[in-house]
Amino acid sequence: MNTATLSAAPAQTADGIRTLWLRFILPLALISLLMSVTGVVGYRYLSEEIRRETHRTLAVIAEQKRQQIENSLHETRIDAESYFSADSRFESLYATWLAGGRGDGVRLERMREHLVEIARRRGWGGLAIVDAGLRPVLSIGGTDIGPLHALAADILARPRVELIDLHRDAAGEVQYGVLAPIGEPGAARGVVYLTWKASAALYPLVESWPVPTHTAETYLVRRDPAGVRFLTPLRHAPEPALALTRPLDAPALPAARAVEGQLGILENGRDYRGVPVLAYAAAVGGTPWLMLAEIDEREAYAGIRTMAWATALAMGLGLVLVYSGGYLLWRRDQERQELAALQAQRAAEARFRVMFEQAPLGVVLLDSESGRITEANRRFAEIVGRPVAELTGLDPARITHPEDVEAGLSELDRLRRGASTGYRLSKRYLRPDGSTVWASLTCAPVRVYSEPAPRYLVIVEDISARKEMEERLRQATATAEAANAAKSEFLAHMSHEIRTPMNAVLGLAQVLEREPLAANQRDMVERIRSAGQSLLTILNDVLDLSKIEAGQLRIEPRPFDLGVLLANVDSLMGQAARAKGLALHVDAPAPLEHALLGDGLRIEQVLFNLTANAIKFTERGEVTVRVRAHDCGAAALRLRVDILDTGIGIAPEALGRLFAPFAQADAGIARRFGGTGLGLSICKRLVELMDGEIGVDSRVGEGSLFWFEIPVTRVSADEIRRLAPRRHAQPRGPRLQGAHLLVVDDSAMNRDLVERALRLEGATATLAADGQQAVQLLRTRPDGFDAVLMDVQMPVMDGLSATRAIRGELGLGTLPIIVFTAGVREDQRAAARDAGADDVLPKPMDLDQMAELLAHWVTPRQASPTAPAPAPAETAAATPGDGFPAIPGIDRERAMQRLGGDASMFCSLLQMFAEDNARAVADARAELARGDRASAGRRLHTLASNAGFLCALDLMQAARALEDAVDRSEASAEALDAALSALETQVATLIADSLPWQAG
Repeated sequence: MNTATLSAAPAQTADGIRTLWLRFILPLALISLLMSVTGVVGYRYLSEEIRRETHRTLAVIAEQKRQQIENSLHETRIDAESYFSADSRFESLYATWLAGGRGDGVRLERMREHLVEIARRRGWGGLAIVDAGLRPVLSIGGTDIGPLHALAADILARPRVELIDLHRDAAGEVQYGVLAPIGEPGAARGVVYLTWKASAALYPLVESWPVPTHTAETYLVRRDPAGVRFLTPLRHAPEPALALTRPLDAPALPAARAVEGQLGILENGRDYRGVPVLAYAAAVGGTPWLMLAEIDEREAYAGIRTMAWATALAMGLGLVLVYSGGYLLWRRDQERQELAALQAQRAAEARFRVMFEQAPLGVVLLDSESGRITEANRRFAEIVGRPVAELTGLDPARITHPEDVEAGLSELDRLRRGASTGYRLSKRYLRPDGSTVWASLTCAPVRVYSEPAPRYLVIVEDISARKEMEERLRQATATAEAANAAKSEFLAHMSHEIRTPMNAVLGLAQVLEREPLAANQRDMVERIRSAGQSLLTILNDVLDLSKIEAGQLRIEPRPFDLGVLLANVDSLMGQAARAKGLALHVDAPAPLEHALLGDGLRIEQVLFNLTANAIKFTERGEVTVRVRAHDCGAAALRLRVDILDTGIGIAPEALGRLFAPFAQADAGIARRFGGTGLGLSICKRLVELMDGEIGVDSRVGEGSLFWFEIPVTRVSADEIRRLAPRRHAQPRGPRLQGAHLLVVDDSAMNRDLVERALRLEGATATLAADGQQAVQLLRTRPDGFDAVLMDVQMPVMDGLSATRAIRGELGLGTLPIIVFTAGVREDQRAAARDAGADDVLPKPMDLDQMAELLAHWVTPRQASPTAPAPAPAETAAATPGDGFPAIPGIDRERAMQRLGGDASMFCSLLQMFAEDNARAVADARAELARGDRASAGRRLHTLASNAGFLCALDLMQAARALEDAVDRSEASAEALDAALSALETQVATLIADSLPWQAG
């Protein structure tokens, strides 16, 4: 066997860790802290010195340039005052020229030559002169004083030297200048405009930088209405002077901060490029200009970074030396500890080997790379039925059941990928003899100290016996559930099957009771009826129990009146109690202000059942029904109902099984009192379905107390109207007297039938053959109808599209629209309501049902005095079979009931059916041949509807089946053709058989 063993890495004891801290870690930490503090303090001091020196240099350069610009501007003012003041040479020439009437051309030329010479010597870019009347005198260098006439007039009035800011002249060149008076201050003879080219006079002063640099620059700015304008060329921008502006709401822009009043050193800014810069701002005296000197922070503080690297390098080297010495000391100490740990490891391996070999569970070590077994103990070998030597190096998948291999490999893959830290699963192993053994596996990675990769430790437990027990239990549970389901299904089915003939027996017994019978015959009929009623009660109990067990019985909360419910109990149960000589007391609570919301029918069922039981098992004395209502919140109540009797009582050992199905207190009760033992079980299930509780307290010979509690809710009158189910009034005479309806159907027979039925109810109708006609009628007469009866499938425009148009396009949101359709699926009804229909009437229609439904939605107008009264033939009920046709394929009794025995109406319908539908199948076949399935489906839908009105039920079902096949495109062409032929034969046969009656 492989001798590699599982062990943990040598662990530090508490004393060893304390020694390590005191001898190595703490001294090294203190030395590191001291060196770090020294380095940080030195770095902060030197970096601050570098920063101050950079600020001083920037401020000196900016102030020098500002002073130079101010000196230059001062010299221009002196030039203007010196060369154009009183007693100057030019002033004398100019005064003489003016005195001569401005006509001395020679003197004017001498003035020009004199000024040209001065401009050349003083570096003027040009000049222009106007006299005291602002008329031009002369101009040199293309200088134009015209745009400055207003300022020149002000200078004549208030003599002074005025600076003209940087601007572009007509040639696009940037220049600046001054306006100065000519002559004495109080008697100026004119104004001179001196200009200098900025590129020659100003830019050299601004752009020069006294020391080499890569990013530093100086420039002038001023405040403009649009923001801050850059006046001089920029080192890092291609825009010419005066072209670049930036908004004032840029707080990081040094130029914007300067024009807002911040002067001196400006830190943490970003220049016009968005680059972090260090700047200095100074105002140029006598001008709106501000001088800014900037340098990129990266270049300005390059010395700080260099110093930081040097400091870090020095500290790093020092720390390396310190930690190297500490490491050597620590390593020597570790070697001594490793020697001691090796001795402890050998002892641990010996202990592990004993546990590994003698463990009561199977233990396996797997290689994490290959997944093969590296070691296995004897118990695992016993579980899989193989020798230990054979297991070493074996892939576990080879001894695993094929159906369980995938799960094991999947878990191992997740373990390798780190998606899990371990897993548990149950699997089957295959023994050499072919048998299987179930095992529970727990697997987790473990670290072997001497190996780089982890191994997987697997603990294996034999669970074959437990699995066998679970399988037996599962089969038993499945068998019990199947038996229970079969029982419930059988009870429900048989209850319904037996209930149908029982209803007939009871009904016939009631009919016989009304016949003249002999006394003994009447007694037998009454016994038949009584026995049938008892049997029907038992069947109802069985049906309710089967519904509850199948989960098909639903609690339906509705508003109910507790007083009325208790009055019913008192009335019905009181008679039964008095028949046995008992007294029944109903102790009701004080009348409640509101009705209650709950399933009143089920509450009444429980109350009747418990009260009937109390009466049945009480021979003498009384039965009391006591009801109390307890508040549980703003609207919540809890009803407590107690039924007390003075009957035989119940033994304590029987109370536990009292509410079980088919159980009674003892076997003799069924023989003595009768019953199936289902009543109490049904009561318990119903109360629990209503989230309530039920119980019993009883003593033998002293009577019983049955009680139940259920939660209910108070409801207001408005909520009663909202929640209460709609109840239709019973018909008393014509129910739609004076109403006028719009009937929309593509079948003439259907329209005629509905019109006649409405006439019987006192209403009139306007007929439309499709949805488009209906929309047009409502557009011209929006208030002319009380309701619309709308077919769904019609040509031109179907009923749903027409309904949407009436609701949307015409805006008739309150006009009742009742859709009648042969579609009975819930999704078809939902589609009609989604389109805007108020209600749905299924085809074939029951005329009485149609009248009842319309009576709910229609508020008839006052009948017109001239409205036609129904014809006697339409209002008188026909005697069954009195002249009503009997035609094969038509349900005669149903047709008579639907048409009120009106044979003439039926004959008219027969004639219209023949006219409308003789070629219906042939037309549908032609439409299918053209590929127009929609039209063919509508035609078959109309045929089915017309057949339904005639009560030709077989023909209606055949047409509907064929319509569904066409709509779903499921049937082949051959099958469709065969179905169409069969349907065509049915139609032809019906028309031929009804031919004698079509003439009426």
